[in-house]
Amino acid sequence: MPSLKASRINLRTTPEQDALIRRAAEVQRKSVSEFVLEAACTSAESALFDTKTFMFDKQGWKQFNDALKRDAKAIPELVELFRETAPWD
Repeated sequence: MPSLKASRINLRTTPEQDALIRRAAEVQRKSVSEFVLEAACTSAESALFDTKTFMFDKQGWKQFNDALKRDAKAIPELVELFRETAPWD
């Protein structure tokens, strides 16, 4: 059963922003509301993922810091991947 949408967000845009958003929504075959809501939620999730809080006891804090101090270990598959040219280059 779909959840009921009970809240509204109002936005003011420039004519250029409005045209850009409408064009992008049309290209993705979405309504402007769907497009804007999806983009806003993606951005919100990204902002929240960037603000993680770690809670450690004394031992956990030491282990965490020790792990950060260790030298990086080369992973052959990743080394090879990063040597490849990106498809868009």
